[in-house]
Parts: sequence; C-alpha cells; structure tokens
Amino acid sequence: MIRIKCINSKCTSPLGKFIWDDRAHAEGGPAQPGEFGAVAFIAECPCCGTENKVWLRKVKKPDTVMRGE
Repeated sequence: MIRIKCINSKCTSPLGKFIWDDRAHAEGGPAQPGEFGAVAFIAECPCCGTENKVWLRKVKKPDTVMRGE
C-alpha cells in the first residue's frame, strides 16, 4: 500500500492524499519516471475520481503453467 498525493488541487480526500494498493501490480514499490524497469499505472482517487499516474518497479508477471503432453 502506498500513499499518493492526488494531482487534483480540489480533491476532497484528507490532505489531498489517498491509499492505493500497489501489491496487485508490482513487487518493488514506487519508482521514478523513466527509471530502468519502471512501468506507469493509473491510480484513480476514490474521493474525486481523478486519474493519477504512478510509476512502479519490478512488475509482477503472470504465472506460467507448463503442461506435459
């Protein structure tokens, strides 16, 4: 879980920040834009609905299932 400062200056959330669950998308946490291996995601503010761009590193990959013939 990471705390995100909403880009909407009129956001109604307390202090203009909200909690977003990054665990569903990445294992490494926040990253800087353009950082090697970083990927951008959109985190929607639950209070005002504004879309906030969030950069995360170590993106989870789907599990691969191998089946024998």
